[in-house]
Order: sequence, then C-alpha cells, then structure tokens
Amino acid sequence: MMNPNKPNSNNSDNKDPNQDNKNSNQSPKQLSDIERTERVLAGLTSNPETFKGEVYPDRDVELDLELLEILKNSPNYRHTHERSDAKLLEKTFNDLVERDDWFSEWDLYGRDTNFKPIITVPTSEIDDVFNHIDLIGVIRNASTNGQATPFAIDITYNTDSDKIKKKFSWKHVYAKSANAPADASEFGAVVETKDRAGRNIKTTESLKMHDRFGTRLPGFVSAKYFEDRNKSEKPVYPKGRINVMPRLVVGYDPEIADVLAHGMPSAEMQEKYGKQYHDKRVKDFQVAALRAKWCTLFECAKQASEINQMVQNLTEENTKHMYYKDLKAVKETAASVDTYFNKSLDYAIEQTKNDPDELDAMNYAKKDQVQFAISYQSEETYINSRTRLSSQVA
Repeated sequence: MMNPNKPNSNNSDNKDPNQDNKNSNQSPKQLSDIERTERVLAGLTSNPETFKGEVYPDRDVELDLELLEILKNSPNYRHTHERSDAKLLEKTFNDLVERDDWFSEWDLYGRDTNFKPIITVPTSEIDDVFNHIDLIGVIRNASTNGQATPFAIDITYNTDSDKIKKKFSWKHVYAKSANAPADASEFGAVVETKDRAGRNIKTTESLKMHDRFGTRLPGFVSAKYFEDRNKSEKPVYPKGRINVMPRLVVGYDPEIADVLAHGMPSAEMQEKYGKQYHDKRVKDFQVAALRAKWCTLFECAKQASEINQMVQNLTEENTKHMYYKDLKAVKETAASVDTYFNKSLDYAIEQTKNDPDELDAMNYAKKDQVQFAISYQSEETYINSRTRLSSQVA
C-alpha cells in the first residue's frame, strides 16, 4: 500500500508500459511494449561516449566499446538476458520499487531530513554484459548513516539451478593493474582464432584476475559507467566508477514475470475488451506485483545478511591480498545494506497483520520456486562455503 505522505512522482518516464499510443494516426508505426520501454530506458541509461575525456581517457572507453562489439559479433555469443522481453521487465521492476515503495522507506525514514528515496538506474550495456548487473539502486537514510550507498541488482526468471549457481559465482574485480596489457580493455582482450570451417575470426577472452584490482569475493561487483540520469538537480552519486557494491540476485516465477511484463492494463484495454476483462487483468497485475515484491524482500534481506556475515568473518588469510580501501568499503556497505533490507522486511511482515492481500503474497513468496532457488544458493555461497574462502581469494 502506498504511503499517503509520499510525494507523487512527476517523472514522465513512469508511464504504463502497456499503454497504447493514442496518437497512432500521427505515427507511421505503432510501437510495441518492448520498443516503447527501450526508448524510455535509453533516456535513463548511461552512454559510455559521454565519459570520454570527462571521466576516462578516450582510448580507455574505445577499448571497452570495441571489445563489446567483437563479443556481440562472435559466434559463441549468447545474449545475457533470459527473456525476449527482459528490458520490459527491468523497467517495470524499476517503476514498482520506486513508485510503490517496496522497501517502506517513507514509513521508516520519511521524517529524517537526510533521507533520500531510493533510485534505480539501468546499467550501461557494458556493465550489463561484463559485470552481470541489470540495475543499480542507491539508498540514503539512517540505515546507511546518511551516506549514498549503491547496490547492484541482477534480475532473473531462470529456474535452472546451475545457471543460478553461476550468477553467484562471479567475483568482484575492477579496472586494470599496472601489469595489464596496455592495448586491452579492462574487461578482456581480443584474440584471433578459427571457426569450425577453419576461417579466421575474432573473439574475446577475459582479462586475467591478476591483471585487475578487486577483492575476488562473490557477492560484490563494480560498475564502470554509472550515471544518475533521472533529471535531478543533484545526482545521487557521482558519475563514473563504483568500485565496489553488494550484488543481489532477484527473481520470481516466470508466470509472475509474464504478467508484469505487460504492465498495468490501460483504459484503452477497457474500451476495447470491456470492463470485466480489464478489471481481471488489473487484479492479476496487482497480485503479481505483490508476489514479486515479497520475493524481492526475502531475497534481498537474506542475501544482504549472509553477505554481511561472510565479510565480517573474513580472516587475515582471506584478506591479505586485498587493498585496505576495498576491504573497508566491503564491510561498511555490507553492514548498511544488511540493516536496510532486513529493517524493510521486518516492517513489511508486521504490516501483514492488517492486510490479508499482503499476507497472501508473503505466504506465496515463501514457496516461489525461483525465490527458493536463489535463497538456497545464497546460503550455499556465502555461509556454507565460508571455509573455502582461502582458496577463492588466492
């Protein structure tokens, strides 16, 4: 339920992604849901070209873009998204988190003068493909001691346990060390090889771990091309690299994703198909959104808590190869994000006593197959494998 004290969003980008184009007579082509959403996302997504000279040397950006294009054109490239409508779902998730206040920020922090509501920003294609993150959230409230604190989200609707396991296995690295090849992107290098027919082709390989900075820990990630493009007067976080932030995997059953992907039914739908059909679609969307919210709450709270437990119990042997600034950031952000998400979950559970719809959605989320797989893999990665950390960070 939305907080009555929460200001209405005046962001024109928060449009129903399922809304038809009313001016279709003036448009040469009726845009699909995905095409409309991609246009909105394009306006919010950072463009690496704008980082040239301002944030990074021109050649640094060019190497990253060249590597991305070669990777996308290589025979073994597989698009990182698992669904054809993934962008639509990312935008819907983005809107719901902010507009519907999934983390109860206005109730928990609304009276704090240092509080800024969460913003979620789609990542650049480079960070999406190479760092495996779809969105970056930035929070600032009492749980983060008034500091703008970023975290990364990787959205999945996959039920394959091996693929979910792989998502948790990625380790935190960033930038190039001094011994890295000068003509290579920090994300990898171009290599010449042959295809099955014996023809010469270009493909890519990852830069060696020892040629990059980072903690080498699972549960954390870097973003190179972050920019807050929400048209705010003051960006919530500086443009450029986020060296280290917690990385949370969020997902729910594909059936929920199918409903959310089409957005809230529009008034035009009612005119075309009738009130009964429209109202049923609205109800289905509301139920799916509540279930997605509770899956997200459970997943984020559990992962944040287990990541925090992992880093607070690192031994001297685990950390001997880490830079002090990285280790300090890991511990501080892990503690803040743990407090934030678990405070949100505890408050949401308390509110279910007065809202049977929330209670039903919470009970559903506990059994959601994707949520269950994510929660299981989180514990396996951050808690059960703690004794193996020495070999992971070596």
